[in-house]
Amino acid sequence: MCPHGISLTLLTLSLLLGQPCCEIDTLLQGQYLKDGQELVSAFNIFKLKFFNFKNSSNWYLGIWYNNFYLNGNDKYADVQDRAVWIANRNNPIPGRYGSLTVDSLGRLKILKGASSFLELSSIETTGNTSLKLLDSGNLQLQEMDSDGSVRRVLWQSFDYPTDTLLPGMKLGFNVKTGKRWELTSWLGGTLPASGSFVFGMDANITNRLTILWRGNMYWASGLWFKGRFSLEELNKKGFIFSFVSSESEHYFIYSGDQSYVGTLFPRIMIDGQGILQTIRLDGEQKHARCSPSVFGEELESGCYRQNSRYCVLKQYEEVPGSWDCSGLGYGYTFIRMSNGSSYCSRFGSYTFRDTVSPFSSNGFVLDETKGRLSSYDCYVKCLQNCSCLAYASIHVDGTGCEIWNIDPTNEGSSHRPRTIYIRVKGVVVDQENEKAATWLVVVASLFLLIPLTWLIIYLVLKKFKVKVTVMFRGMFYFLWRKIIPQMIGCIRRRLQNLRVGSTIIDQEMLLRELGIDRRGRHKRSGRKNNNELQIFSFETVALATDYFSDANKLGEGGFGPVYKGRLIDGEEVAIKRLSIASGQGLVEFKNEAMLIAKLQHTNLVQLLGCCIEKDEKMLIYEYMPNKSLDYFLFDPLRKNVLDWMLRFRIMEGIIQGLLYLHKYSRLKVIHRDIKASNILLDEDMNPKISDFGMARIFGAQESRANTKRVAGTFGYMSPEYFREGLFSAKSDVFSFGVLMLELICGRKNNSFHHDSEGPLNLIVHVWNMFKLNRIREVIDPSMGDSALENPQVLRCVQVALLCVQENAEDRPSMLDVVSMIYGDGNNALSLPKEPAFYDGPRRSSPEETPEPENVSENRVTITVMEAR
Repeated sequence: MCPHGISLTLLTLSLLLGQPCCEIDTLLQGQYLKDGQELVSAFNIFKLKFFNFKNSSNWYLGIWYNNFYLNGNDKYADVQDRAVWIANRNNPIPGRYGSLTVDSLGRLKILKGASSFLELSSIETTGNTSLKLLDSGNLQLQEMDSDGSVRRVLWQSFDYPTDTLLPGMKLGFNVKTGKRWELTSWLGGTLPASGSFVFGMDANITNRLTILWRGNMYWASGLWFKGRFSLEELNKKGFIFSFVSSESEHYFIYSGDQSYVGTLFPRIMIDGQGILQTIRLDGEQKHARCSPSVFGEELESGCYRQNSRYCVLKQYEEVPGSWDCSGLGYGYTFIRMSNGSSYCSRFGSYTFRDTVSPFSSNGFVLDETKGRLSSYDCYVKCLQNCSCLAYASIHVDGTGCEIWNIDPTNEGSSHRPRTIYIRVKGVVVDQENEKAATWLVVVASLFLLIPLTWLIIYLVLKKFKVKVTVMFRGMFYFLWRKIIPQMIGCIRRRLQNLRVGSTIIDQEMLLRELGIDRRGRHKRSGRKNNNELQIFSFETVALATDYFSDANKLGEGGFGPVYKGRLIDGEEVAIKRLSIASGQGLVEFKNEAMLIAKLQHTNLVQLLGCCIEKDEKMLIYEYMPNKSLDYFLFDPLRKNVLDWMLRFRIMEGIIQGLLYLHKYSRLKVIHRDIKASNILLDEDMNPKISDFGMARIFGAQESRANTKRVAGTFGYMSPEYFREGLFSAKSDVFSFGVLMLELICGRKNNSFHHDSEGPLNLIVHVWNMFKLNRIREVIDPSMGDSALENPQVLRCVQVALLCVQENAEDRPSMLDVVSMIYGDGNNALSLPKEPAFYDGPRRSSPEETPEPENVSENRVTITVMEAR
């Protein structure tokens, strides 16, 4: 900074203030500055003191503008209400027992009570040292010569700026040491800890200044060229910037413009919302007013659009002034921006209202940066999340962030009241007159009145012999081209609103059928304890899947496509979306949702929730990272992962899941579609049974049932179900027996390519080898030689053959299967009879193409629908 400028400023101040330099500006070695004491610069411009915020027990050491020059003028009262520099912003002193001292080794310390301290300067020296507050606002630790002159500066506050830049401070970095000089916003209005915004020199383009928000580019000043920034934001009257570049340092620095009278005590500050403020005694100006959530209108100059998802799915190219967005589908409303541009938004415009209230449920707590999120960060996080309906700070100091996808306020709750911000829909341009269902009555009445009015006018005019041809042509054109399209658009939007109502009714009916209390269904933490089903909104699911992008598509089956998604709390899910062309419908959807919501077992896939909205029907499951059993079992390379121990463990898990369904759950359930693709594998390769769309509930005394609609997968259906539509628990036993043989042999049941005299399927092939005592020939060689001689493998082959017997009465129950597979040589198994389909038809020619292997990509519930 120019020394002549400083001298002129100090001279002007001394004339204005008219006060002698009588305050103490120096702390000598061994002295202590305590609460209630101050260091004041020579011309009474700055002061150093301990302070705290109202209702806070944390104390800080800070530099302030001295209030001496204000002379009671309330206009400038805010200047003295905020520290321009804080020594311990991230390390407050608990209680008012702090003190500042220069110890015997010349180190500058803040003492916290009797034992702990915060060291500001660790440089040791044997010389005479003292701490001095300069009129520039710089606090310097100086080593003195014997004549009282300054030998060197050991430490200075200007090297450690907080959120305020004073004249003479640097913004840049030291090339050799890597030391950076930059401003960092406060975390909250009364919390000076480091916040989310950083103002400093660009690390890559050194001739410009930038603001970073949580590490991302937020705003840039434009390039420095010929003594000015290309962006005029900082080229304001009263502030003169300079750019210094050398081998060791690159930095910007500024001074006050002495030719401009209003530039007294200038400062530049970055606030908690990323707004850059240039402040003088005669007022302030705000710059870099960028919004991380802006959409639909141009960003301010210098601002960078943030990489985030917005709650607007489509732009709508329409004739200017048009307000009919119905062609885009349900929920779109017309928005006209202040700059004249317009678009259709699925969510309209939103604002937040604040309320102080207890809350009824715990939301999702964001733990980014260890929870050190400001209230503004939390606001932006909620605004950019389409499923967030409310947010609140967690701590009393305004930090932390908790968000909800419902309105959490509940006056009857026992939770401590706190300020909660709830998203509310703002006024949408040209949509404010769309209200109640009475519009339908009004529009219908108009349709009846218009022809009647025409007829009366026609008769009157005809009676008086007035030519009406031209008049009627004009009226017809006006009504047909102007009025009627408006009326049709109004009816269409009203019908869409009625569909929303029917969606709510569908949700409520499903909730009642599931026995779920609507008031508690959104409690995610409670759901995991009591197996409660959650109702997801379409927007939540769409956001989780990046609007059903192909990159997140896992596969597709009879139900429809399956997508991988990530909820707002980071939980990965698998989402089954019912296809309009699917053979399955609302019956299967409700059946699966109701069944699995009431079942809970470690070997059953967990249903997290569902979505019923408009024509959309979706099921949301826990995500299985290892996809399904057929993904490994029927692949020549991946099957090598499945040794015998792992295959046996998978069998055990499936047995336990079926035993729970048949015997130990509160509902007796027959799955009816046990197959390899419906066995999902978690991260530890533990099996989980999925796809309950075809499942049926049996009464306590009911053992079998009949259906006219046979649905399932060929190769896994029992003969009585395939031929007569009869099913029971023994139908699942048959399917499990087929799956056991596939696990042991590593082949699909219908994968044979023999001649017309050969076996029809894997069941018959294993039976033939069993009769010839050549069972080792069917064991999957990828399991190694040890499996060929393992008696447990041979025993499981025999158990599987017992499970696939022709008559259901000859098959064991799942409880019997448990005792059979864990038996030893002393517990002999009964010999199986000829299996099902042994006398079945043969293929007519060896060249006939077998059924293709349809391997599912983590298909959570995909059922192959086959008619009988």
